[in-house]
Amino acid sequence: VQKQLFGDLLELYSDTTVDHVLHPRNAGSLYNPNGYASLHSSCDESMEIWLKVRNNRINEVGYWTDGCAATIACGSMVSELAKGKSGNQVLTLSPRSLADALDSLPEGNFHCAELAVNTLKAAARDFLQIQKEPWKKAYRT
Repeated sequence: VQKQLFGDLLELYSDTTVDHVLHPRNAGSLYNPNGYASLHSSCDESMEIWLKVRNNRINEVGYWTDGCAATIACGSMVSELAKGKSGNQVLTLSPRSLADALDSLPEGNFHCAELAVNTLKAAARDFLQIQKEPWKKAYRT
């Protein structure tokens, strides 16, 4: 069963995508993040992203999703792409650049890349807002 599942994944996705599905990077929450966001997609999947920032650079990223294999891969890859970037640099990432980093993504799964990028951008905006008004962190839901 495991061999067939692995074979089915390789028929649908690139080796890079399958690697991120089977070995997701940065999965899990982070305690006391500097930035956080939770979004839902049009197909009712959700993703949360936590950011830890040091010296104005993202040095830790955590994510969680209840989505499909492609959403897991997108969350994993977007968390890797965010590391070392500033909050403003993260805002320039696009779903297409995420799909390209995964060595392509089927068009039917492009909404997964949109969910991951939009959640990361929302977490970055949360961080940038809290930098301007630190008191708002106490009221984050």
